[in-house]
Amino acid sequence: MHDSNNYVHYNYDENGGKRGLGLGAWIAIGIVAVFFISMFSLVGSCVSTYNNLVEMEENVKLEFADVQSAMQSRLEKIPDLVKVADEAAEHIENIIGDVSGARAALGNSSTPEELDAANAEITSKINEFLVIVEQYPTITASDQYTRLMDQIEGAANRINVAREDYNAAVSEYNRTVRRFPGSLLAGIFGFDTMELFEADEAANNSSLVDFGDD
Repeated sequence: MHDSNNYVHYNYDENGGKRGLGLGAWIAIGIVAVFFISMFSLVGSCVSTYNNLVEMEENVKLEFADVQSAMQSRLEKIPDLVKVADEAAEHIENIIGDVSGARAALGNSSTPEELDAANAEITSKINEFLVIVEQYPTITASDQYTRLMDQIEGAANRINVAREDYNAAVSEYNRTVRRFPGSLLAGIFGFDTMELFEADEAANNSSLVDFGDD
């Protein structure tokens, strides 16, 4: 005759049938399953957030390059303006000499503050040119001069739009960097918040010159 305790010990019931898992075992399995599901979910979320940070960081860099390009486009119109102003050449020869330095400053700018400083210098040179050329009606009345000024105005508008697009991209990126789980991953992988363009918008207006018409 078999001892019923042996059936219990070997996971068999008193009738010799195999016993099922107890409630405690099912609870343990459930806890383990929930743990692994949570871990997979967390890892998936972290991977998604990391990839999102990388994508947004690259987008910010692209938007910054667009601002740089718009500023460069306006800068490149200055030599053409100077050529048109033959009549005033002796008064503006120093301006064309400053273009190379301004171009280098734009190319070497790595922050919005540096880029705005370089662009403000370009704006200063354009305004300096306009003050001089206003004294020569035959220059300002020429079709070529008018076309170039229209292009410069258009470039100034593109600069403002590019700055706004950059700021929007940076704001989205910074929010992700500062919120969990982005903040955790940012600290681990070195994603830092980025600087916005905050300089006076007037610095990008190439025609803000007071000619004393009032």
